Amino acid sequence: MTRAAGAAGQVEATPNNFDGIRLLAALAVLVSHQFAVSGLPEPVFGSFISLGSSGVVVFFVISGYLVTRSWLNDPSLLRFAARRLLRIWPGLAAVTLLCALALGPALSPLGLRDYLADPLLRDYARNLLFDLHDRLPASFQGNAMPTSINASLWSIPLEIECYVALAIAGSLGLLRWRLGVLAAVLLVLLPYAVLDARGESLRARFGWGMAEQTVIEFGLCFAAGACLQLFGVGQAHRAPRRHWAWGGAALAGGGLAGAAGHMVLAIWLVVPLVVVVVGSGSFPVLRDLGRFGDLSYGVYIFAFPTQQTVAWLLQSRLPWGAELTLVLLATFVLALLSWHLVEKPALRLKPRLAGSP
Repeated sequence: MTRAAGAAGQVEATPNNFDGIRLLAALAVLVSHQFAVSGLPEPVFGSFISLGSSGVVVFFVISGYLVTRSWLNDPSLLRFAARRLLRIWPGLAAVTLLCALALGPALSPLGLRDYLADPLLRDYARNLLFDLHDRLPASFQGNAMPTSINASLWSIPLEIECYVALAIAGSLGLLRWRLGVLAAVLLVLLPYAVLDARGESLRARFGWGMAEQTVIEFGLCFAAGACLQLFGVGQAHRAPRRHWAWGGAALAGGGLAGAAGHMVLAIWLVVPLVVVVVGSGSFPVLRDLGRFGDLSYGVYIFAFPTQQTVAWLLQSRLPWGAELTLVLLATFVLALLSWHLVEKPALRLKPRLAGSP
């Protein structure tokens, strides 16, 4: 059986490709950040979205799809919250404590007592409460981003916000009205990505910055995954012909939107549909990428501090490709340890419905 249910809190009956796709998305973020850590521009698609951001888009689509299924299968607020917390928090706690109590003292010019008393350490500990802080009383001297400890964690508070929004909608019974949910999503999409290319009018009117832009765009990706779940897309027993018609229309519309320069709309129309359809399938190699465990989350949260540490230790003494290879090996070791020692044991504590495996 697949471990794609790690994010959804629900065991799948047959293998699918979601684990493999999530791992590839995490690797896309890692490779993209390797450019940034090396002081190079990250690869960008269409002068719009970086390789790393495209991986995060995939994460939010899959999360919206699977977490919505989790709620529909068991609409209990307490059990839903417990499953989400047990999937996200243990790994986050592990990487936060390792960075704060092992990596930080090794990098800091301060003595241990002064280091432990520094306000930056107390701020960094707030990551355990999903309140993001990325600085310690330490730095990677000589690196391109010397003060950044784990830049990848930015997406986790946003993911939690999406969980909260879904839980509120589910608790109010709104998820029963799938057309209403879709209409609400389209009411956000229309002014942001249809009338404008990327919410230019809204950002000018309300003074929105990058933070608000990030919430809307990645929130729309989560919502797209949720809508595809509500409408039964990717479910073999619920695949009427109209789904194929909608799919064709979405792909055609995405192509037209891209040609017109409305890239947010193009991504929203095309990427979630492709990710869900491919993820719901079962392809050789892709479905087997999770045979050693669901490593995607571990790769995602441990990669950046690993990259910073390797860059700091080597100081460009190795070619870029060789340094990337070393980072990949170290990150996979940490992800394996995180899965088998932290994440998987925590998932065994998830509350289950009576009679479920």
